[in-house]
This record gives sequence, C-alpha cells and structure tokens, in this order.
Amino acid sequence: MKFFNFFRTKSHRTASHLKEQSVENNFTKPDIKEKIIYNSDTTLLDVLNYIRDNSVQTGIQLNKPATQIEIGNFENQKAELPDDFKLLYKFSNGFETDHDLFRLIPLDEIIENGLDKSYLVSDTSFHFTEYMIYSDMWSVDISKHNINDYKIYNKTDTVVYLTNSLTEFLCVFINDGIYDGLYGWRETKQKSRK
Repeated sequence: MKFFNFFRTKSHRTASHLKEQSVENNFTKPDIKEKIIYNSDTTLLDVLNYIRDNSVQTGIQLNKPATQIEIGNFENQKAELPDDFKLLYKFSNGFETDHDLFRLIPLDEIIENGLDKSYLVSDTSFHFTEYMIYSDMWSVDISKHNINDYKIYNKTDTVVYLTNSLTEFLCVFINDGIYDGLYGWRETKQKSRK
C-alpha cells in the first residue's frame, strides 16, 4: 500500500501562495465567503470549478488531470469508471488538502492498493478518498448492471451508504470538512436507518 508523504514539498504552490500562508495562522481554515450549495441544479463541473477557483480558501491542491491512458489503464485493471468519476479524474488525478489530511486518491495509487480489499463491499468497489494516511476511507460501489449507478459509502463496523452523488459528497466535504461534514453525515444516516 502506498502512503501519502505529507513531508514532501508541494512544488505546485506559487510564491505568493506561500507568502499568503505564512501570514495566516496555519492552524485555522481560511473562511470561505460563499459555500457551494448542493441542490438538483448543482453539477459536478460547478463543484470542480469552485474547487479550482477557491483553492486557497478550501486548502485543496489539485493534481494534474489524468490522461486517457491512465483512465484506460485503471479501467482495464480495476473497473469501468462512472461518468462522474471520469470527469473528476479528467479534471484532477487526485487532490490533497492542507486541512485534515484528506485526499482524493490518484488512479495509479488505487490500482496499487487493489489487493487490499478490506472495507470493500464488493468486487466493483474501490476506495477513492482517504483521511489521515489511510486511517479511514470512503469508497464507491458500482452496480454491475449500470456503471452510472453507484453508491458512496464509509465502512467502519458497519457499512453506511451516504449518497449516489459524487457532487453531493464533494459539497459536504468542501462546506463542512471531515468531522462536521463527512462524519456528521455518516452519523445522521446511521441514526436514520434505525
């Protein structure tokens, strides 16, 4: 399993970004003036553009887009990607955050970790985001009958399905982070099942 090296230099940052950060308190998340609203009109492209345009405020550093070869390699070795996930990876082949050590896992790393099937509910599942160097993961389970029919879930003792929308998942993380966002959402979903 490949681990995230949080000590490496982030070469894609600009000098002005680094100067800006040195003035800020590095322990607090900068205020995002306007949250991205998730509703029936919100598209994945809206969310991805929001991330790109607000990278300093969100603390998200996007990787280079995945090439068609990288996507094809993933689909040949792992699973065919739903259209939403193809769009996401064509936009950015993974991302890192300054806060919470939350990441979108690059396609090649998902393949490398393919033998680790712990926490996966089926052969058509894979982890696509991780937190605190694989302390926790969020996964996608793709229907065998329709690749665009998928569910995003988190599994600890039990599996909790959060959504069938990558757009909603990203909005929850961007707006509320790990604890109030993704874990709070899991807790709400788990309580509603009882």
